[in-house]
Amino acid sequence: MTNQIHIQWDGPFSLEQIKLMDTRTDYGLYQVYGTHTVYGSNVLLYIGQATYQTFGTRILQHSKWGYVPDEKELKVYVGRFAGNEPVTEEEWNAQISIAEKLIIFTHSPALNSANINSTGNSVPIETHVYNWGNRRNLLPEVSALRYLYNDDEHFPTYSIYGQEFA
Repeated sequence: MTNQIHIQWDGPFSLEQIKLMDTRTDYGLYQVYGTHTVYGSNVLLYIGQATYQTFGTRILQHSKWGYVPDEKELKVYVGRFAGNEPVTEEEWNAQISIAEKLIIFTHSPALNSANINSTGNSVPIETHVYNWGNRRNLLPEVSALRYLYNDDEHFPTYSIYGQEFA
C-alpha cells in the first residue's frame, strides 16, 4: 500500500509575516529561499518542520538566518498537509517528519545538515510526497523508492538482450 503525503504550499512570506502564523493549522513543513555566498541569490537554503509548535514560533527560532547576507530578503514558503481522511496528531507529526526527510534528501538545501546524505532507513519505501500549490523549486512528486533505495535491492538487474541475468 502506498503511503501518500500531500502538501499544499503557500508563499512567499517574509519573516515579519511568518510571525503572525500562529493558528491551529499553522503546522507542517517550510522552505526558505535567499542568498547564499557560494550558490548565489534566490536559492533554496533550508527545509524544516513545525510540529508541536506553529510556523510563527518555529521558523523564528533559527539562529542561522543571521548567517545569510540579507535576512530581510529571505522568502519563506509554508506547506500544510492535506488529505481526505482525518489523522491523529501523532500520525500527522509522523507524516511531517517522513516528508521532511525525503524532501531534504532529494533537494539538498544549502543550510540543511541532517538528512542530506542519508535518512537512516526511517522513510518507508512506499512513501510518495506530492507537492501542490506554490511549491517553488521543489519537485512536484518525490518517492522513497526512486530516491532512497538501490534498484538492485528490489528489482533484478537487466541484461543485454539475449544474455542471461547477472
